[in-house]
Amino acid sequence: MNETKLLYNPPTVTGIFMHQARRFGDRTLSLTKRAGKWEPITWRQSLESLPVRVMGLFALGFQKGDTVGIASRTRKEWSETDLSILTAGGVTIGLYPTASLWEMTHVVAHSGLRICFVEDEALLDKLLAVQARTGLPKKMILFETSRTSHPPGVITLSTFLAQGRCAHEADPARFETAWRAVRPSDLATIAYTSGTTGPPKGVMITQANLYFTAINATKMHRYEETDFGIAFLPLTHMLQRMSVYAALHLGIIGAYAEGIDKLVENFQELHPTVQVSVPQIFERIYNRIHQRMASASPRQRRIFQWALAVGLAAARYRQENRSLPPFLAVKYSIAHRLVFRKIHDVFGGRVKYLLCGGAPMPMYLLGFFNAVGLLILEGYGLTETVAPAAVNRAEHFKFGTVGQLIPGMEAKVDPDGELLLRGQGLFQGYYKDPEATAAAIDAEGWFHTGDIAVIDNEGFITITDRKKDLIVTAGGKNIAPQNIENLIRTLPLISHVMVCGDRQKYLTALLTLNEQELLNFAKRENIAATGSADLAADQKVRQAVSDHVKDVNNRLAPYEQVKRFTILPDDFTEESGELTPTLKLRRHEIIKRYGNKIESLYNE
Repeated sequence: MNETKLLYNPPTVTGIFMHQARRFGDRTLSLTKRAGKWEPITWRQSLESLPVRVMGLFALGFQKGDTVGIASRTRKEWSETDLSILTAGGVTIGLYPTASLWEMTHVVAHSGLRICFVEDEALLDKLLAVQARTGLPKKMILFETSRTSHPPGVITLSTFLAQGRCAHEADPARFETAWRAVRPSDLATIAYTSGTTGPPKGVMITQANLYFTAINATKMHRYEETDFGIAFLPLTHMLQRMSVYAALHLGIIGAYAEGIDKLVENFQELHPTVQVSVPQIFERIYNRIHQRMASASPRQRRIFQWALAVGLAAARYRQENRSLPPFLAVKYSIAHRLVFRKIHDVFGGRVKYLLCGGAPMPMYLLGFFNAVGLLILEGYGLTETVAPAAVNRAEHFKFGTVGQLIPGMEAKVDPDGELLLRGQGLFQGYYKDPEATAAAIDAEGWFHTGDIAVIDNEGFITITDRKKDLIVTAGGKNIAPQNIENLIRTLPLISHVMVCGDRQKYLTALLTLNEQELLNFAKRENIAATGSADLAADQKVRQAVSDHVKDVNNRLAPYEQVKRFTILPDDFTEESGELTPTLKLRRHEIIKRYGNKIESLYNE
């Protein structure tokens, strides 16, 4: 196992921050939009406010090792609070704002949460309902509020900071003693999994896990201190949180997006150079581009298709690190000026490459964006590996794979095809669940990921499916549904696919449609738009989907082919409980909800 050279003392997230804050001083650390204007926060300002926040925790009765919650969307205050918890020696518990009351109650009770930072009144009401059931959390701090009075135990952020300032002035030495007492082996966060098959499990992650992963993951790419990125994914999820810690190490300026609905607007205002995202964002932008093309003139569509063909030809040379032939270089320059530059401008016009994780990226999206000159590099990781465990590099990538291991990690494939991981970023076990820990980490320290994978001779990892999602047909065939689902999803009209068939003679599928692409299709085919549910039942729509499924089936073995499918009137959503906060299918929930429809596919 590769060892990471110690760069900071102590080797903790706070150790990174304290070193870099003294180094960068009045340089901008982050940007947040207030009243229509992007306001900078400097490293010095953040360094000066940290003792106040840490001492504010102590003023609330916090003790080292206590769990402290954050229930908020991604914003500056989330990261500031997280850093203050880690600096005080506490354990951060992220609560998804969109989590159900049942799930939030489980996390609060299971983690023993006594203090929780809450974004606004809507989430406060949710936490008060949790408190009524569990007696926890005892104390809550509101980031923003319009109310003049609050229930006992609830204070505003300004009151919290005022208490912290008084405590720091009364005992200025305590802050230094507190952060110096934090050890790499100390528990830093309990990150609760999305719970695709049951109650969320608490993944125990130490300061050392965060430290080494932040440093090791950044070695896979060439970064400069002038680079810039925008945080918009949930900070409760380790992918976005690790990108914030990595930015501290690299000295990269970060901004907090106003929200998903304003993400493209923020891209165009701030011009990021490196950007972490998830497939859903690229799908939205892809659909937006093709929506515009659907209403463009025939000449514009011909130019677009010509440019795309040129881009695909040029991409093959770039991937092999070869120079473009002169004639192709001239055509590519014209294609960029006429078409590609406008697509680059959607992302702000300065992107060097885009990093993608959280879910498999459809091949058609990888190919399209690479053709227009926007390289998307897929990576792989789990909460248990503190997010990134493998990633493609700009200098060496293979589409369809999740790249090569980051330094400090090892991998092997079990005889049954399961990917096993071991290394510096590996979690310490599941909180209060020794049985689950023993089942996940074997005696040699290998973590059994539950993912089925192949590793090629260059170390590139291809994830083919989830082990526990494998379908065993009545004929005894083991089938990986995700591979089939990803192939079917290459049709932009299709949003989600869930393949079924466990202990059945053949495979079936539940399909949902992309609402925007469905409207585009209706416009192209002159179908009266009477609502997405009616359009989903339209014969032309069904025929287009059926033709695509037949085409996919022709590329599969007979036992892998989807014999029947049904198109659901509504898409799967996180709010309805069919998707996790990281947009993975909750298969058991979907089967429970649509069991009758699945059964009818076998009874017809």
